[in-house]
Amino acid sequence: MNKKRKWLTFILSMIPGLGHLYLGFNRQGLQIMIGACTCIVLIESMPMIFPFALSILWFYQLFDALQRVNWIRAAAAEHERMMMGQESFGYPWTERDWIAMNGYSRDSGLNPFWLGGGCLIVGMMVLFVNIFPGVWTWMMQKDIGSVLLAFGLIGYGLWLLKKKPGTKEGSQI
Repeated sequence: MNKKRKWLTFILSMIPGLGHLYLGFNRQGLQIMIGACTCIVLIESMPMIFPFALSILWFYQLFDALQRVNWIRAAAAEHERMMMGQESFGYPWTERDWIAMNGYSRDSGLNPFWLGGGCLIVGMMVLFVNIFPGVWTWMMQKDIGSVLLAFGLIGYGLWLLKKKPGTKEGSQI
């Protein structure tokens, strides 16, 4: 039986992505590592944005790894119950078991559209900083962080308004 230790996952998750690699979520672990390295490299160009993004990424990956180790443990216990327990041999999982495991799949399900869009925006910002350093300095003096936050909130609000109420995006009715 493959039991992962929660304390070891926590210690390894201090380095972004390493906890996910330990748990076997290789693709997501590498994506988190690349994202953390990108944030570290870009901190110098935008010191008001990327430290915040790095901290969000670090906390997300830490808690996600701990949730996933709980899921793996619950799945291993259920597998053992179904294979070894005579009273439950062959019976499927109950709804309570699915709730306890949060229904995780081993695939991270990262949409390439959002990854490509994020890379495009970050690349354009870095290019803008290097091509127009005077304009960037002026914008930093005018508190560009608030402007970027406002644009982000406006974009998210428009996206929410565009969604049809009562349906999940990607589900067909």
